[in-house]
Amino acid sequence: MFSVPVIGGDTVPDRKKLDLSGLSIGFGYVTRSFNNMKVVTGSYSRRFNSPLLTGEAITVLPRSGALEGLLDRSYDNGFVGKDATGSIGEVTWYWGYEDSSQIEGDSILFKDSSARSVDHQYSSFSDESSSMDSVWGSGPLLTFAYNFSQSDKFNYSAALNFSYVNFNNTWKFSNFSANRQTDISQSIVEDTYNLLGTIPPEAPHAGAFAEPGSLIEAIPSERSLSTQDYSSELFEFNNKIFKEFDFSLFTISPAVTTSFTIEDFIFDLGIGPSVNLIDWETNFSESLIELDDQGVSKEIAQWDDLSSGSSVVLGAFLQASASFNMNNSWTINVFARMDWADDFSANVGRSKMNFNLSGASAGFSTAYKF
Repeated sequence: MFSVPVIGGDTVPDRKKLDLSGLSIGFGYVTRSFNNMKVVTGSYSRRFNSPLLTGEAITVLPRSGALEGLLDRSYDNGFVGKDATGSIGEVTWYWGYEDSSQIEGDSILFKDSSARSVDHQYSSFSDESSSMDSVWGSGPLLTFAYNFSQSDKFNYSAALNFSYVNFNNTWKFSNFSANRQTDISQSIVEDTYNLLGTIPPEAPHAGAFAEPGSLIEAIPSERSLSTQDYSSELFEFNNKIFKEFDFSLFTISPAVTTSFTIEDFIFDLGIGPSVNLIDWETNFSESLIELDDQGVSKEIAQWDDLSSGSSVVLGAFLQASASFNMNNSWTINVFARMDWADDFSANVGRSKMNFNLSGASAGFSTAYKF
């Protein structure tokens, strides 16, 4: 169509309208499969080497000290220490006791039950948990196509497809367990001191460091040792892992398409390369929980790992579709497509992930024809 407007008597050259016949623009929705998603998950708990888990090697020495030498010795029922003279002659007036039953003839007995020894029996089990699954991602689709041939039966066209699919997966599991039995034994020390003929002051008695008083031996003349069970505790440990994975795929697909028309139905077959733009993010969280034999639990360790990445993967595709002409301008379309591309893999915290980018997709769209 041509128009010749006249303004002020001047003639404007003819302008031809843009011819868009053969062009169509479509939009729709697509769902794509991602097969053989393999997730292998280790754990930080497995390598956690801490006394909080395996037990602390604690040995409590007796307050009564060693048998030999001039020392300040403490007992459950008294004390014997060096006096202001340094206990010259291995005798001292700096001592005390609590009960007259400690006196036996020319000797006095003291008891010390402060010593402890700890034994831990620890065992653990861990497993690199793995899972295999297939997931589906979905999202919008945009298509531009140009029909080069407009015969009654066969047509040829070029197309440019844009699609965006996304999926989000979460996992919760435990792959580490351990238990620890902690046995505590108590050592009983009984020391005997020679009174050297001294008549002890009435109990309870506590001598002064710098004030002379009744003298006794400053070093035990005899010591006996015994051991008895003090306590036993059982602890159980388990980890808890939470993992979230978010994956987005933006695909650009140029295609060459051939079409066959039967009345208002059109059947297409297209093929072409694809450019896959990948963006992913994952959150890995692990906690290690202790449960004692009283049923009380607490968290003894926590790890968090946030990872993300992006990449470009080339591929190819084959697509078949069927369309219905609602009128001269609008069509509705359903399609199935197969994509081929390299596998996706990523390391996420203590886990590894791998799945196929090759997979099938299906969807629908509506298109406007110029």
